[in-house]
Amino acid sequence: MNSISYCLAGMTLLMLATEAQAATMRCDRGLIATGDTILVVMEKCGEPASRQVNHPDVDAAGQIVQGAATVEHWLYGPTHGMSYHLRFIDGRLVQIRSQR
Repeated sequence: MNSISYCLAGMTLLMLATEAQAATMRCDRGLIATGDTILVVMEKCGEPASRQVNHPDVDAAGQIVQGAATVEHWLYGPTHGMSYHLRFIDGRLVQIRSQR
């Protein structure tokens, strides 16, 4: 294996390890992580301070456009100066972002 192959193999492993790590957030009733459902997040964290729901696009016949999804943005906080922004796609938590 030459040095370029080693470099590519290392980059691939790093990318896979990064994708495998789930973002987490501590709530009053437990820890949530990316991949959790809306129900799990509600049970552990309660109602968010704000909740925005973007429904999927529909065509002229009222059918959901192929590949369209429901996207929700939730906000928790601020608590001790920290706000948490959660994004769900089709009912699954896909991103947790904290902001001071």
